[in-house]
Amino acid sequence: MSRKPQKTSFFLPYQQDWLKDTSRLKIAEKSRRVGWTYVQAYEDVRDAAKDGGMDVYFSSADISAAREYIRYVEMWSRVLHIAAESLGEIVFDSEDDIKALCVEYSNGHRIYALSSNPKGFRSKGGKVVLDEFAFHEQPDEMWKAASPAILWGYPIRVFSSHNGKDSRFYRMVEEAREGKGGWSLHTCTIQRAIDDGLVEKVKKLDRPATEEEKAQFLQECQDIAGDPETFEQEFMCNPLDGKTSWITYSMIQLCEDKTLPLPIVIKGEDIHHIPLDEYTPYLNIPPGTYFLGQDVGRKKDLTVYWLFEKIGNTYFTRYIIELHTVKYRYQFKWLSFLLPHVFRACLDAGGIGSQLAEDAQEDFGTFKVEAVTFNNTIKEDMAITTLRSFQDLSIRLPSSEVVRRDITKIKKTTTTSGNARFEGERDKDGHADRFWAMALGLRAAKGSQIYYQSSRRKSSRR
Repeated sequence: MSRKPQKTSFFLPYQQDWLKDTSRLKIAEKSRRVGWTYVQAYEDVRDAAKDGGMDVYFSSADISAAREYIRYVEMWSRVLHIAAESLGEIVFDSEDDIKALCVEYSNGHRIYALSSNPKGFRSKGGKVVLDEFAFHEQPDEMWKAASPAILWGYPIRVFSSHNGKDSRFYRMVEEAREGKGGWSLHTCTIQRAIDDGLVEKVKKLDRPATEEEKAQFLQECQDIAGDPETFEQEFMCNPLDGKTSWITYSMIQLCEDKTLPLPIVIKGEDIHHIPLDEYTPYLNIPPGTYFLGQDVGRKKDLTVYWLFEKIGNTYFTRYIIELHTVKYRYQFKWLSFLLPHVFRACLDAGGIGSQLAEDAQEDFGTFKVEAVTFNNTIKEDMAITTLRSFQDLSIRLPSSEVVRRDITKIKKTTTTSGNARFEGERDKDGHADRFWAMALGLRAAKGSQIYYQSSRRKSSRR
């Protein structure tokens, strides 16, 4: 086993590995915020300023990253005592009115930091650096424009955190992993960076970081990511599958309210010891405009009741009640307790839910209770309605990890005939039962709006 490079005051081992690799084509999948732009700027200053140097064309996904890069270029020029002149923002291409930040060296060569506009690379020759390539708006066009710039033997550097498996960057990394295209591949997860001394560097420690300090730093990265999928992708180099969640963690978190009650969980065996009337005193349902969704399960899946209250144009989650392996007779008791409080309800009437829905319609009326038999068209309609509720922030739900995971199970796929399908995986926490109960509750609310509009039209005719 080869010995790791020694840590220096400037670079950590993974950064040294990158610098010592003299391959013409280098690509790196990396964690966020591990100092890759910092070390790349050093390499670029060295290449541009040396005898017989070269022009360097740096492009990132946004202008703020370009400015950060130029600051590093200026810093390294001073550290290395290299004469350089910062030209600020110049017109890089007058024909297309493209501007770039620029530093010029005494040998006449320059380092340019551009936006992600592919036109900036047309008819240029020199070293190409593509930062956060997975997040460029037009990666394919950028690659077509930038790759010819190195045909005269110049090097190219491509590095980024991942942005799904549908990106060009992911395909390039996979080619490099398979030994194709002449790429030299580097991988740096946040764990590798921590092992190599990132915590000591960030916290400016003059001693090795303790295991507790390392764990705390890793937890901070997980908190920044916000959800496990994002952490795996942006910090651990594990890109998300192309079939991403229909509703993402970030969308859910924008609609969470920590004051709302967490789900009430009822296990099948509990119902024999704790009758319904011992639960109901804790369910405070004051007068209001309520809507109910129910997704039905018995043994493998859950029965979930999702109760919304409409206030203004926002739907607040008042209760999520989960019944795990509860007998149908007790499920109907819960339904009979909730339905008198609601204006309208949509109940899952497919398969094992048909009798519950039929009995509820008979007892409470067909307007109050809509029996919904799932098919692809209805599921697509509910999925779109639910997505829009998250997009316009008109829904509020509790801050619950199990609810988040359940909602993000839903993926959109397309059949060979071109039809959309919305399905969720089954695991120990259910089969996206909470999502469909929520979607049915929103369907009940939207259906009531149609009823109101229809009633107003009839009244005006009269």
